[in-house]
Amino acid sequence: MEQNDGPIRLLIVDDHTLVREGFARMLEMETDITVVGQASNSEEAVQLTRDLNPDVILMDIRLQGKNGIETTRLIKEENSHVEVVILSMYDEDEYVFEAVKAGAQGYVLKDISREDLLRTIHVVYSGESLIQPSLARKVLREFTHLVKESASPRATAPRQLSAREVEVLQLVASGKSNKEIASLLTISERTVKAHLRTVFRKLEVSDRAQAVAYAMRKGLVE
Repeated sequence: MEQNDGPIRLLIVDDHTLVREGFARMLEMETDITVVGQASNSEEAVQLTRDLNPDVILMDIRLQGKNGIETTRLIKEENSHVEVVILSMYDEDEYVFEAVKAGAQGYVLKDISREDLLRTIHVVYSGESLIQPSLARKVLREFTHLVKESASPRATAPRQLSAREVEVLQLVASGKSNKEIASLLTISERTVKAHLRTVFRKLEVSDRAQAVAYAMRKGLVE
């Protein structure tokens, strides 16, 4: 998404007032985050997104009426630039996968630490996706299944990845962001992005999840 020069504008959506206000108090302590609004249900969330134009939405998966996944889908249809992080008590495969399909850039459990939540908000604001490491493999398993289902027997074999490209892909599979990969490999974020573009092209996929799913199927990552 296109980043503004000020703090990250955050909308919090949760049907429990105490939970919503608790997150708001915690996040308002950060100088680079401002909570622009709070919503208690799907209808309020959609309307406040239109009115307040937040950068990131912290979305509870359980809401009265339409749930957080359905609400995410509605919001992304109107405001594709808004990044959504799903907050959930559920780690079942179907919830995680459906959230990603709906357009959520992040999926974390409600017992996430403050530090990890802040990291997630910043990562999705920068335009990347981030799923809590303990949940990431669930999504990858689903994508791996889809890749197997949709693979054409006449498809040409992908070009071989370089050692560095495999290294980057392995770090993506472990849940690392571009910034973290750059730090670990002592290269720039721009170089990481260039490697990923090459990986996507060689594997004939369109995003990180599909690339890792393909690599898992081929044994490039565990």
